[in-house]
Amino acid sequence: MSAIEPGGQPVRVILPGEMPVLTVAAARVLLAILVELTDVPVLDVPSEGVSGEG
Repeated sequence: MSAIEPGGQPVRVILPGEMPVLTVAAARVLLAILVELTDVPVLDVPSEGVSGEG
């Protein structure tokens, strides 16, 4: 995949052939980052019937 950046220089992005493995810890970190970047209210405790260790 490639594109031209605003300065006129080509930019090349190399994507993996398959999806990388996402651990529970990595998923929690990414979710925390997304929550910090949004204004969506977050509940302090999960609702009934939701497992904490997926």
